[in-house]
Amino acid sequence: MAKRPKVGDVYEITTPAGLAYVQLTHDRRDECELVRVLPGLYAKRPDVSKLTQEKELYFVFYLLKYAVRRGQAQLVSQEPVPEWAKLFPIMRHEAIWDNTWYIGPGSLGLSPREIPKMLKVNNLTPEQRKLSISSLLRPHPAMVKELARVWTPERDKEFRQIDEAERIAREQAQARQRTAITTESKAEFLEHYLYFPKKSHAEAAAQRLRSKGWTVEVKKGADGENWLTLAKQPAPIEDDIEEIRDKLERLAEELSGEYDGWGARVKDEPSVQ
Repeated sequence: MAKRPKVGDVYEITTPAGLAYVQLTHDRRDECELVRVLPGLYAKRPDVSKLTQEKELYFVFYLLKYAVRRGQAQLVSQEPVPEWAKLFPIMRHEAIWDNTWYIGPGSLGLSPREIPKMLKVNNLTPEQRKLSISSLLRPHPAMVKELARVWTPERDKEFRQIDEAERIAREQAQARQRTAITTESKAEFLEHYLYFPKKSHAEAAAQRLRSKGWTVEVKKGADGENWLTLAKQPAPIEDDIEEIRDKLERLAEELSGEYDGWGARVKDEPSVQ
């Protein structure tokens, strides 16, 4: 059985572009782990002790213990955390529903009590764009993807645009394959599918969506392991579906889950996913 990660542990993660390394700096036992992403991708294991003394690319909350349990992240060393990385870093947290950034210690959550303690920013400066993003909580597949393409906080907007273009192309391809597409005027509601590894995260997503007037059901997914948050967006569907999809994908990512698409439900017809 894999040992529980400890502060200072260095883990090796295999990506399509090479080997990547992260070091655990803070263990939020009730939630997830904060790791520092070390620079470089390698064909073979470097001098890990020397590597941990280099400045990290960024900090990110990572579902490390789940990756370790599944053999997806390999413990390779235990090294002292550099002095500059011992305190929680200053990070930026995005309020996804109004496109506002709040800057403050990474240990603070974005709650009504904590927001007044943070700096509110509508337009980030070049230096502020380099700050790690506290609202990101990455499951292992997302971690591998971003490590492989050398994602960094200052390039977040650029990569979002790339992802959006890919999503649009994928959606258009799926649309061409459908034999019948329901129209908004006929739809009773749109069903959105969000999957999470933890029930508590599925419930948290459901609570946010219910606050928008949506009907939401949380239940075990078809795989018997993940939890499905089935959100029904009532008609008439006035919002742009691509904008809604983008927000739901970011909501799912924030809670370590995945958004798996939408379907239009019409009277006496099954939903189309």
